[in-house]
Amino acid sequence: MRIIGVLSLLLLASLSGSAMPQAASWTDDGVILLAVLDDGQARIARVIPDGTEELAVVPAEGVGTLAAGTWNEKSALLGGNGKMLVRLDPAAHAWVPLGTVPGTIRQILPAPDQPAAIILTGGAGTTPTDGAIWWATWGKAFACIRIEAVRPDYRPWQIWWSAKDGEARLAVATFKATKYAPFEHNCMFLFTWKNGNAEPCWLGSRLTRPYFEAAHADLRGDGRWRLAAVEETRDGGRGLSVYEPIQFGYASEWKTETIPGLQHIAAFGDIILCSGRDAAGATVAWQLLPEDDGYRLAALPAAPPSLDLLICLDATRLAGWWDGGWHVVSLQ
Repeated sequence: MRIIGVLSLLLLASLSGSAMPQAASWTDDGVILLAVLDDGQARIARVIPDGTEELAVVPAEGVGTLAAGTWNEKSALLGGNGKMLVRLDPAAHAWVPLGTVPGTIRQILPAPDQPAAIILTGGAGTTPTDGAIWWATWGKAFACIRIEAVRPDYRPWQIWWSAKDGEARLAVATFKATKYAPFEHNCMFLFTWKNGNAEPCWLGSRLTRPYFEAAHADLRGDGRWRLAAVEETRDGGRGLSVYEPIQFGYASEWKTETIPGLQHIAAFGDIILCSGRDAAGATVAWQLLPEDDGYRLAALPAAPPSLDLLICLDATRLAGWWDGGWHVVSLQ
């Protein structure tokens, strides 16, 4: 699986630290469709030249996460409803079961251009005791196999795509003790990936500082995917770090001290956003942008209540549903 396919898919998915993306985008006969979960419903819209146009409101009670996948060689909207993987039938405004997974679906990471996905199951939070990762396929029949390389004691709580030398990597956020940090903590593990087979290629312990959330993206457009992380600073606050790939691991490229209010980070294709709250408690968001000598954070003009509600439209715009309406957010 070449990374060009992964990139095309990442542009359709939003990932954040909760590992429960609430929004996704797919195409139907050349039309870009959007979906966001909202109080037991799925808000469906299409992209038009000057923004979005709402099309329907579909009941989605029990659906906890969304993703864009493949069905009958076409793009489709997938969802996780408890242990059931479901697909939206847009014509019928109904969810169609695809198959059952041995655990509550927490995150769906579709494989590009094929009816398959990596599925994370387990409880909420960053310390689940029942986290597991599965390879699910639903071509002629539904099948689900546990990915044994991600051992039960790794306690996975988030998954996303990364890349190394142009090849796909499966990034897994885990919570465990390691040889050099013999106490339970957030770890970053990367696995080689080929059609359902995973092998460890970098089992990182703590980064330069303990981290809370992380994301991978080709921030500089040079094919060298950076790792960006929200980390604990010396004064107990939260700062941001960016790491560049070297050999089999990463080296620190740039970091900040405490950023007041910083809480979360998410990748949208080659775009990385951070969010948090200002001194008055209002939600704020920033875009991480490269500069010649490092990076900078640029404030977004409108911030969603959660990064999980955002969908990438293109390289300059995001969209999402909150406060009772659709919003388009411009990027730099």
